[in-house]
Amino acid sequence: MAKTNFNEIKNELKSRLPDYLSELGIDTRKNFNCINPYHDDKDPSMGLDRKNGSLHVHCFGCGAHWDIFDVYAVETKQGTVNGDATVTYDYKKIFSDLAIKCGIRLPEYKPSSQEDQLDQKVSEIAQYTIRVAQAHLDETDYLKKRGISMELAKKFHLGYVSTWDNPKAVLQGKKITPTPRVIIPTSGNTYLARDARLEIPDNEEPYKKQKVGKSHLFNGKALLQDEKPIFLVEGEFDALSIMEASDKVEAVGLGSTQDQRILKDALKKVIRFKTSKKIPYNPLILIAMDNDSAGDMANHQIARMLSSINLTGHIVTNALVDSCKDANDALVADKQRLTANIDKILKEPDQYLSNLLKRIRDNLNKQLYIPTGFSNLDKVLDGGLYPQLYVIGAVSSLGKTTFTLQIADNVARKNHPVFFFSLETSKDTLTEKNISRITFDTAGDNDELPQTARSIDNGFFLEIDEKGFKHPQIMKHVTRAFSMYKEYYQYLMINNGITNRPSAQDIYNQVQAYCIQHPSTPPVVIVDYLQILKPLKDNLTDKEAVTSSIAKLNELTEKFHAPVILISSFNRQNYETEVSMQSFKESGEIEYYSDVLMGLQYQEGHKPDFEDNDPMTPRKIEAVILKNRNGVSRGKVGFDFYSAFNEFIPEVNY
Repeated sequence: MAKTNFNEIKNELKSRLPDYLSELGIDTRKNFNCINPYHDDKDPSMGLDRKNGSLHVHCFGCGAHWDIFDVYAVETKQGTVNGDATVTYDYKKIFSDLAIKCGIRLPEYKPSSQEDQLDQKVSEIAQYTIRVAQAHLDETDYLKKRGISMELAKKFHLGYVSTWDNPKAVLQGKKITPTPRVIIPTSGNTYLARDARLEIPDNEEPYKKQKVGKSHLFNGKALLQDEKPIFLVEGEFDALSIMEASDKVEAVGLGSTQDQRILKDALKKVIRFKTSKKIPYNPLILIAMDNDSAGDMANHQIARMLSSINLTGHIVTNALVDSCKDANDALVADKQRLTANIDKILKEPDQYLSNLLKRIRDNLNKQLYIPTGFSNLDKVLDGGLYPQLYVIGAVSSLGKTTFTLQIADNVARKNHPVFFFSLETSKDTLTEKNISRITFDTAGDNDELPQTARSIDNGFFLEIDEKGFKHPQIMKHVTRAFSMYKEYYQYLMINNGITNRPSAQDIYNQVQAYCIQHPSTPPVVIVDYLQILKPLKDNLTDKEAVTSSIAKLNELTEKFHAPVILISSFNRQNYETEVSMQSFKESGEIEYYSDVLMGLQYQEGHKPDFEDNDPMTPRKIEAVILKNRNGVSRGKVGFDFYSAFNEFIPEVNY
């Protein structure tokens, strides 16, 4: 499609929003679950808005109001969703990517002097607005209602405009309805305009907070000093609230949980400056994003980011705000209590014992483990899988993939997400193994009904002759197994890594993306298998490759509370000996990192004769617990393994 005008192309791309949503599997004829990753939408609250000839998706829950550029940036994880449900991203790149996706050839892009003039004009208007608005601060009682004193407001040059409209929109000729706004400067020519009305119409809710100019930290200059402790919070009013409650501290507002890159860049500049001047820099950093699941995830992300630049951050949200949503809510509710909480935090910045006690209390009525579905194994593992690293090994063809696949299937049946990264078995084969197991489970006493994975793959149950179906009962039985699997298989996400072998970093990235969108439900992660993961770097020895891979995957247990199961191969020289720690390839590294180390082997005296193996006669398998960091080691649990039908059945009295 040949188009030469960028506005033409922009309008064409915007018109493709319904088609793009359809590609994502979304039915735009009715409301659908919000696609904002930070909105846990229980009831479909997002819909396609076609009003005024402009295509957007709009969510009545979180306020997201996005065009195709916003949606594409979020779905491809190239954009960050701000606290006001707006999206920040590289517009030129998203524009280009969408044009390519839609088969539209772009003309050579040359920034026009008109665009430069527009940005310059917006900057000049912003400077003027910030300066003039300060003189009108006493015309609103909005700050008083938010608990902010006039003295503090003036210190940070806050202002008020009774009839504000977005300068860029006005300069572009758009019709804007003016609204009263509190102006919160974030630099000399950038600010946040906060709607000061007590009641904001639903259709204007997405625009109650609007940034003018590029994103900046609020009170970012506080990072230059380390004499006072520094609170890192989400919103500008949260930062003001903390400094209102105590003059012993500074507070920096990120603007949203997603503006962590700006924070990191600012801190790196400070560190470089201090280092160049040989000035020590050791700030006490206290992290207190909003008191919700997205804020909790952001807290840990910021803590990890600080660690990456050799700074330490202490997460103090709960100690700061108690049961309130954020620092401003806490200030409005009880200023004295917020002040007292700040003093307590300064005495115990790491909040270690307080957080430990809170975690224990929170967990009192929670099931902290995820059952494997094997009653005998769960008993040994103190209930099931915890956020730990589990390594399972066995000799070739004994059934270790099938064993872990059955655990994955058992977990998914309980509607808990599982990521199964398969590096040597296709998704179709693994799926057919699961369906084969279902046909075995539901066959009762009829030995003709269970089907092998190969039989299902070949479609033997669908064969017909001149009289019709040969085995109508078998066909009905297998079809029913497909229907049963359909009820929960979406929770078992099988990643086919045969043709595109992933590294531990690839797996980490995929799980991290999921956990950011679903912070309250970390998945069980299974990797089949460790030794054939793509190395994190080229030219690594086998030992170095295993070490780096297992270390990276182990991070998932700590950072996202995800149980991780790694399948490991055995050394060939240990094929004929009883399983031990030495059986595992690169056993030293595996022993060091694993919380639970388990080996599968044939029970003594039960190694099968593979040439004469009745499919209805099980193999006798035992799992040997070689290491159990938080439980008893050297225990054994037994299984009957019907290999033809991919079924392990626990021997309860073994």
